[in-house]
Amino acid sequence: MTLWGVFVTGLVAGGASCAAVQGGLLAGLLARRRPDAVRPGAGPVGRRTRLDDAVPVGGFLAGKLVSHTLLGAALGLVGDAVQVSFRTRALLQIVAGVLMLTMGAHLLGVRSLARLVPEPPPRWSALVRRNARSASAGAPALLGLASVLIPCGVTLSVEFLAVASGSAVTGAATMAAFVLGTAPLFGALGYAARRSATVLRGHLAKVAAVAVVVTGLVSINAGLVLSGSNTTLASLWASVTGHDSDAPTAAAGPATPLSADGVQEVVVAVRDTGYSPSVVTVRAGAPTRLTFRTAGTQGCTRTVVVPSLRVNRLLPSTGDTTLELGTLKPGRLRYTCGMGMYSGTIEAV
Repeated sequence: MTLWGVFVTGLVAGGASCAAVQGGLLAGLLARRRPDAVRPGAGPVGRRTRLDDAVPVGGFLAGKLVSHTLLGAALGLVGDAVQVSFRTRALLQIVAGVLMLTMGAHLLGVRSLARLVPEPPPRWSALVRRNARSASAGAPALLGLASVLIPCGVTLSVEFLAVASGSAVTGAATMAAFVLGTAPLFGALGYAARRSATVLRGHLAKVAAVAVVVTGLVSINAGLVLSGSNTTLASLWASVTGHDSDAPTAAAGPATPLSADGVQEVVVAVRDTGYSPSVVTVRAGAPTRLTFRTAGTQGCTRTVVVPSLRVNRLLPSTGDTTLELGTLKPGRLRYTCGMGMYSGTIEAV
């Protein structure tokens, strides 16, 4: 999943999901810090301003961003240390998608799935609640830091993606993008904490559920693509409509010409947003050489996986990387990025 996709997940689904778990704690903390609260035997402390809520909410989000970014880096290091294979990454993406589907069904009111929604240990929740009761100036930031101990279901799914990335930088960026996506809803809590809880139980919960389900399906599909499965959303769509969107088109051009040594050379430009051309036609029965050309590429496309050949190659940020494909039989050879989000096809005819 791309960082933009993770951000949108946090914006549309993660905010509502996390607010259901952590929003009450933040709202309670803000209520105890209200400058217009009346103490027994004392008059009003002062008039409430927007800044009075913006500052603690900002502190909470800053603490949340720091703790989750560090966690993402640690999870990425774990993925790198254990040398997660592309098949394991595919499994992690599918598991993350299943968790999202379960969370989405739970938000829609399917109570039978409540036990399947992951919950943090009670001791961790108690620790976070103690931080939420504090009235100190640094309490919001500490609560934000501690929120990593009580993740919602969507957060856990994104954590799986951080492990699957196998990179500290990508893992940190993944968790940071998710937290930034959740920020608008938590910011709204600073101005309408009690109303937001009511909205969450109504329309917002349904919108979040739909977003979680869609994101879960995308994650499962990415895992299937990465594993080399013939069953994906695209294949299911093709079976329903009778139109194969992955079939060669005129844009794919004629078969690649042979070089002087009898080898057909295929050059694919690797960009952060995909591969170009994404569909290439070659001659079956002729030796084939595939070159991936990068130019300042930093996205997940730098990791190229060819499931059928068990190839998992990290490309340089800039340069050429050549794979000897040998003599191809008639059919399709698919390759994908390390997260299963971008793919390309070589059609041997």
